[in-house]
Amino acid sequence: MYDQEILASQVKADRFPFPCEGDVTLAVRNKNYTLGPVMVHIVMKPGSTIPAHKHEGMAEALYVLEGDFINEGKQYLPGTSLHVKAGKQHGPHSTKRAARYSFFGRTKPRQATPTSVIL
Repeated sequence: MYDQEILASQVKADRFPFPCEGDVTLAVRNKNYTLGPVMVHIVMKPGSTIPAHKHEGMAEALYVLEGDFINEGKQYLPGTSLHVKAGKQHGPHSTKRAARYSFFGRTKPRQATPTSVIL
């Protein structure tokens, strides 16, 4: 049994709430850290850019789903995953044709105890 289920019909894409150029939307899938990492889906329309930035206290993983995701001038195609340590600047992110990707963010993990480790 899952602790939370989020169906596609329950998710609403909104304008990207951070600095950007062009048409960028974000749909939040999870923002409750007790249920795992923050999870959002981002869609960048052709010619969009998200400036260089960093996430203090949060490591980031991206998974490119569709399109041409460009980070710091290097193009990444669907099926690519990218990982950034907390507090490390990265970007700008851009796209020529359009891109859709998933973002996963995690705060510093808690210390494992013998009872919290599952083998």
